[in-house]
Amino acid sequence: MIVGYFRKIDGGEEAAPTAVLRAERCLRIETDEVGRYGARTVLLASLSNGDVLVSPSIAHLAPSVSEVLRVSRHVHGRGATLRLVLEKIDTSVPAARNVLAAFAEFESRQLAERRNAGLYEAALSGARPGRPRKLDPARIALIAGELAGGRTAASIARELGVHPTTVTRLARLAATGEDELG
Repeated sequence: MIVGYFRKIDGGEEAAPTAVLRAERCLRIETDEVGRYGARTVLLASLSNGDVLVSPSIAHLAPSVSEVLRVSRHVHGRGATLRLVLEKIDTSVPAARNVLAAFAEFESRQLAERRNAGLYEAALSGARPGRPRKLDPARIALIAGELAGGRTAASIARELGVHPTTVTRLARLAATGEDELG
């Protein structure tokens, strides 16, 4: 059986993708709203040997090429094939599956490069990645003095709103003169 699926893109209209899927002779057409994948999940679970899943384009099937590759592998695991109309990709041909894998790897590398460039730019502007510190350097310096004065790590932690392990770790780092990240 030939089945069609598309997800709406940014609240776009439904007529064009539906017309494409009808032209591809889809007997059943499922659709999802923007950001939803319930109908796709049900449709993928219902595929059986010899079925063909048709989508108007990569963008109408999934938000990324990596996700398209994952869907393609699931479809093939059920004995069906995937056809993307706009890109003219039919995964019944092994070369098409290799093309999807190559695109997914390329997309992954591009995302990693953009993330690293963003981290580099943030470091140049003085921003630090990760969660902001709960304790400022002045309070960190006071922790060692409080512990030396006989207070317990647990009582200091309760007062500062952190875990006792954090208090002992910061006291140890303050005693050795190391930076917290160091």
